[in-house]
Amino acid sequence: MFNSEAGYWNERRSDNPKLALEYYADINDRTRLYDVYEKLLQRSVNDMKPTRKEKQREKKIAELSLSINRAILDFNAHFVELSNAGESKRSLGFLLAGLLTLTSAIPIFGLAAHFIRHGVLDWFLSMLALAGWAIFYFLFWPNVFAPAFFTALRARYRFNRTTRKVYVLRPKKYGGNAILDWDRVKAHVKWASPKSWTAEQLASSAEARRERQLAADIDGNLLLYWPPLDPADPERKGEDLIWVGPEGSGEPLWQYIRTFMEEGMHAVPQPADYNWLRKGFSTPAQHMRETVMHGSLLRDRFSGQEMSGATATNFGINVLWAPLHSLAERLCYWPTFPEEWNSDCGQRRRESGIGPEEPLRWTARP
Repeated sequence: MFNSEAGYWNERRSDNPKLALEYYADINDRTRLYDVYEKLLQRSVNDMKPTRKEKQREKKIAELSLSINRAILDFNAHFVELSNAGESKRSLGFLLAGLLTLTSAIPIFGLAAHFIRHGVLDWFLSMLALAGWAIFYFLFWPNVFAPAFFTALRARYRFNRTTRKVYVLRPKKYGGNAILDWDRVKAHVKWASPKSWTAEQLASSAEARRERQLAADIDGNLLLYWPPLDPADPERKGEDLIWVGPEGSGEPLWQYIRTFMEEGMHAVPQPADYNWLRKGFSTPAQHMRETVMHGSLLRDRFSGQEMSGATATNFGINVLWAPLHSLAERLCYWPTFPEEWNSDCGQRRRESGIGPEEPLRWTARP
C-alpha cells in the first residue's frame, strides 16, 4: 500500500513542493540526515582507546539489523530488494470500501426505482446520491482507497551495489519509476507522520515538534531522500524520496542497507526465514501466516511454545478477514522491472513465491 506516499504527494500537489517536503516528509533544518559514508568506527586490539567524542558518536549509530520484520523480497551478491509499508491494512480498506459502496448504493437504487415507477427524478434522492458519491470520491478515495486498490501491489526498491543505483518501481501518481544514484542519498531514520498537526503548528510550535519526535522515537520509519541536483533550482530537478521497509523500520534497517551497499553481502546477516516478503499475490492462508500472525508465531517460536493462547486468539479474530485481503490483492497488479534497466545484472529473478532464490552469486552481465 502507499499511504505515506499518498499523503506526501497530495500535499505536494496542493501546496509548494518545498513546504510539502518540510511538513509531511519532515525534511527541514531541524532534521538529522545520515549520508552514505557514516559508519561505526573500526578498531583493532592494538589501537588506542576511543575518545569520549568517539564513544558518543558510536552510541548515535545503531547496529544493522532486519529485526523480526518481513522486509526482504530478494537478496544476492548484487542487490538487496525491499518494499514499503502498510500491507496489513489492505483487508480493512477493502471492508470499508464494501461498506461505503453498499451505503452509497441505497439512494442510487431508490432513485432508479422512483424513476421507473413515476417516470420522473426525485430531486431529494438525486442530491443524496450525488452527495454520497462526492463524499466518497473527494474525501475517502484519494487518501484511503487509491493507495490500496487498482494500483501496484507494493513498491519495489532494488539497492544494487554493482551499479551503485537504486531502482524504484512505484505508481506514476506517487512519483513513478526511477533510477537514483546511491551516492546522493540521505537517510531520515526517524520519520513519523504529521498526524493531526498542521504545517503552521509544526513550524511555530516547539511542543508540536517534540511530540512528533516522540512518536518517531517510539515507532520511527525509514525515509530515504535525494536532494535536488542544484539547490537553487526552482524546479528541484533530481529530488526524490522513498519510504523503505515495514512500520518501525528506522536506523537499523538503514545501517543494513548502507553496509550491504558499501561492503557487500558478506558484511550483513543473511535474511532469516522470517525476514522474507512474498513476491506476487498471496492466498488467505499465506496472508494469515506471513502477515497477520507473523509476530505471534515468532514469539511462540522464540519461547518454545507450539501455539499460545494469544496466537489462537489472533487467529480467531482475523481468520475471516484473510479472504478479503487476498481478494483485495487481486484488484492490484504486480510491478516488474523493465528489462532495459538491467537492474538484476543479467540474472533474471522469479516474480512469485517467498524465500531465498539461487544463485546468490553470479557474474554481472552488461
